[in-house]
Amino acid sequence: MHRTFGLLTMLLVAGLVNACSAGSPGAGPAAAPSATAVQLAAAPSTVSPSTVPPPTAVPPTATATVPPPTAEPAAAPGFGNVANVSALQQAGRPAPPPDPGTGKSVLVPDPTTLESPLFGDDPTELQVALTFDAGADRGHAAEILDLLASEGIKGSFGMTGRWAEENADLVRRMADEGHMLFNHTYDHDSLTGASTGNEPQTAEEVAWQLETTEAIVRDLTGYEMKPYFRTPYADYDDASLGYLADNGYYLSLWWTCDTYGWKGWTADQINDYCTVNLKPHEIILLHVGAGRADAPSGDYPALPGMIAAFREQGYAFVTVEEMLQP
Repeated sequence: MHRTFGLLTMLLVAGLVNACSAGSPGAGPAAAPSATAVQLAAAPSTVSPSTVPPPTAVPPTATATVPPPTAEPAAAPGFGNVANVSALQQAGRPAPPPDPGTGKSVLVPDPTTLESPLFGDDPTELQVALTFDAGADRGHAAEILDLLASEGIKGSFGMTGRWAEENADLVRRMADEGHMLFNHTYDHDSLTGASTGNEPQTAEEVAWQLETTEAIVRDLTGYEMKPYFRTPYADYDDASLGYLADNGYYLSLWWTCDTYGWKGWTADQINDYCTVNLKPHEIILLHVGAGRADAPSGDYPALPGMIAAFREQGYAFVTVEEMLQP
């Protein structure tokens, strides 16, 4: 019995030694696996794939967090490309004259003298700006843009916010083709009530008119209208000029000649009136509207003759903001 127990003890110790030797780093070749072990290894796993944790994924290289090199914006013909507005305003649109700080919007030119110190004092610099108010119907706006494009002229378009909403395609085209845009209120209501019989607009109402219109045009084109404004009906007073300045519109655009196309004047009447007795700097007031059925506007029909007359007299066609450069 002791011999049997001793023999079993020796066999057990030997097995333990062999097992330890097989797992040590410096051990020789391991013993061949038994047939049972081979069968177990070859058998398919019975463990459910869902219970096996997926391998830890190596995160991809975070290239998206590295900003691309800054590229200069490409030049564009107008300001309708919102992404390029900032660059275009710096490189393509002239900076406005500085705010004089009077607390009131400055009328350019002065309605009583039709002169302005912002025009400069060089009598040999002959410039004319064709300005078009848009606040009624769609009228001849598309034809006017076609004509200006064929003549290589940039116009200056004052629009109400309502007109911009109703004619978004034309507003985008004006901006894309490099024309100047300026604020003409939202609904063409008189600021003072002088021409409409309404109560004068309050500071809050004027601010709404301006902000609503500039937001509509900005959303359509990216164009910033400040600080240029034209008052409806030519109505203004000290209070309204102060409200305009408070909202950043410190330049109110007047004119040297009203064509009276809105009254039904014909092309001949308009050109006989607006292309004579000229000053070195001329701002012509026209409208895009077609006028009334009984008094159609002669503004669009007058344009070809007007353009020819000014060119014959040596005038260069500019936008108002170009004219106001020092």
